[in-house]
Amino acid sequence: MSENILQTLQQLVQDVIAPDVRELKVRVASLEKDMDVRFNAIDQRLDAIDQKNELQFKALMAAISILQVRTERPRLAL
Repeated sequence: MSENILQTLQQLVQDVIAPDVRELKVRVASLEKDMDVRFNAIDQRLDAIDQKNELQFKALMAAISILQVRTERPRLAL
């Protein structure tokens, strides 16, 4: 009798639970792919922002250097 119960439980797992687990695995894999695509897009945007900020910082530093040179030059007395 206990073998019959074990076989019934095994059949129940194979018929009911296993397909649901397989479906969940497929759904999780799909979500992982979607998240990878989205995170890669965000990474690209952040990289572009970093590059833009770097260029702006370099331009600002160049402007400061020019101003320092202009203010450090001795002025001619009139």
